[in-house]
Amino acid sequence: MRRILGWVLAAALAGCDMGSTPAPETPGTGTDGGTTGGNTGGSTPDPHSQEPDPPPTGSAGGGSSIKPSPGCFSAASPRRLSRTQFVNALTDTSRELLAGDTAVAAKVAAIVVDQAQFPADNPINPDSARHKGYERIDQALNSRQAAAIDTAAKALAAELTADANRVATLLGGCSDAACLDNFIRRAGRLLFRQPLSDAEVAVYRSAAGGATDAAALRKVLATMIASPKTFFVLERGQAVDAGVKCAPLTAHELATRLALHLWDSIPDTTLAAAADDGSLLRPAVYQAQVRRMLADTRADRALRGFFRQWFRLDELVALNGKVGNAKFDAFAAGYQPLPGTRDAAITEVLDMVSWLAANNGSLQQVLTDRHSFARSEDLATLYKTPVWAGGNAAPPQFTEPQRVGLLTRIGVVANGASDTTLPIQRASRILGGLTCQSLPPPVMDQSNKAADLSGVLSTRERTERVTQMDGTSCVSCHKGLLNPWGFVFEGFDALGRVRATEVVRDDSGKALGEKAIDSAVTAKLDGLAARPLTSAADAQQYVLDSGAFERCFAVNQVRYAFGRNHTEDDAEMIDAVRSQAASGTNLRSLFAAIVLRPEFQSIVRTR
Repeated sequence: MRRILGWVLAAALAGCDMGSTPAPETPGTGTDGGTTGGNTGGSTPDPHSQEPDPPPTGSAGGGSSIKPSPGCFSAASPRRLSRTQFVNALTDTSRELLAGDTAVAAKVAAIVVDQAQFPADNPINPDSARHKGYERIDQALNSRQAAAIDTAAKALAAELTADANRVATLLGGCSDAACLDNFIRRAGRLLFRQPLSDAEVAVYRSAAGGATDAAALRKVLATMIASPKTFFVLERGQAVDAGVKCAPLTAHELATRLALHLWDSIPDTTLAAAADDGSLLRPAVYQAQVRRMLADTRADRALRGFFRQWFRLDELVALNGKVGNAKFDAFAAGYQPLPGTRDAAITEVLDMVSWLAANNGSLQQVLTDRHSFARSEDLATLYKTPVWAGGNAAPPQFTEPQRVGLLTRIGVVANGASDTTLPIQRASRILGGLTCQSLPPPVMDQSNKAADLSGVLSTRERTERVTQMDGTSCVSCHKGLLNPWGFVFEGFDALGRVRATEVVRDDSGKALGEKAIDSAVTAKLDGLAARPLTSAADAQQYVLDSGAFERCFAVNQVRYAFGRNHTEDDAEMIDAVRSQAASGTNLRSLFAAIVLRPEFQSIVRTR
């Protein structure tokens, strides 16, 4: 743990000193199995002292000290893997090392998350707006993460060497010095995402004491897994002439960046081979690799990860959280959400994305699709559709005419926190999250405490009286911008069910009255004239007509791919991706559009 944190600090202190190199650290003493710098039975040469100098960087907490240049990638460097990427990388490494045996690979997530207690990354929005962001932008490294890396390294190394069959597989069925070297090269190639030098092999051979038993291999694996070269992405680019701002990535750097974006994992054997022989730097080979990788199931995993975070699906709280509350139970009217209903609702949205991607669907169809992908009876009940069998089975269509597109799906429209809707939250998700409209920060204004909330009021009426009071600082933002985008979805209750009326209840669940739903509004999007809307379908069509959905996708792809906020220098790239989205490009190809950009294949010059 000390070595990882020390290495990051040394990298950060390098700052703009292009020639500075962190001093090698003194190996520590640890328990059998190896740790970050630990060894057993005496002093062992530090494997990390043979690593190349880390590139100059800003801080380990994220953000780059280098100003972006047109045509160049710019982000914090070195960037660490997200927890998801770390798990996926170790899973794929374990499968590859054990020749396709999935027994250990299936345990990796539990080892990292449950056993090592690796903390989740924080979803961070680089422009500091509330309620949205991406986990891969979280570049902070704390002691909990360092300790978890150390624990996970030892635990996984122990699993990989747990019996004679696994040891034999790791060594390729032999046990001489050449076999040990081959094992070191193979493991290092996977974990470090590039070939090891002869000097590095010699250091790890020394760490193993030249032995090929389980304990020796365990030490090598644990030390490699805990290495900064596994957890960090080091990029320097190719050597370029003085004055050139953009340095093309090396083949190995490009392969790593490509795999982390399209798969959230490491290069596989085929991609690694194209990096090793340098052919990946040829445009035709690179494009062929992108096409191949998009056809892999790992591309769907990464695609779902992006849309899950862009659509802010994890903001949905447990739908069963208030079961047993008299008011909620009366509102639910016999329906009882289960502990897994919330996750099922999120999965349903992502299944729609995957299905569209697999069936040549476009980004626009995300807002118009009318299929239900409910895999469980409890969720299908809310949709009033049959349960979808999944896989290649045809998904059933919604029978309710009000149900169309992303914004009417349970995972988006439900709130789960109570028996009433949250119009302002719904509006914020659409405006700030899906159309990238600029929203002013909330104002702490207490004058609306005088709002008259007497009588039987619908959710819309209560919200209007509180946020649209004349003379308050709230009214200008809420009346003309936020509230209409929430009210137009009042045809869906807090569980996401279609409704024509709202029953107003007291805390005991007693009905006080029934109010007709009023979803008629006049809404506004930047750059367009205000438009009268009466339904969710109208609202989604307005979003599509505006072009804001496609541009917001492009902006979020830049943030997601580069781990930073977009800048004016990204305007050309954003417009190119937006144009592809607007043309109806298949979702899967659209997700990969940014990897074909020159910015993705280069880095701001550091040497």
